[in-house]
Amino acid sequence: MKDYEKKIAEIEKNAKSDSEIDYSEIPKLTEKQLTEFRPRYQVNREFYKPIKKATTIRLDADSLDYLQHSGAGWQTRVNEYIRKGIASGQL
Repeated sequence: MKDYEKKIAEIEKNAKSDSEIDYSEIPKLTEKQLTEFRPRYQVNREFYKPIKKATTIRLDADSLDYLQHSGAGWQTRVNEYIRKGIASGQL
């Protein structure tokens, strides 16, 4: 058995079930706190690395030309435009 398998087995052996966990000391979240939650990709951005997937899309030639001539990182900027559109509810 590998070291990580032994560690997992040890953790699982000592784990409590959900019904055994005492949540009584954890304060309830307020409405204000709930409204301050942000998606994981907006918090600790340096730790969040979404999986990238290659795809093919059709863009108008003039739009593509503009984006490509905006310099290096144009694909990343396109992704950011899309992400902002989703977050703002425009997409």
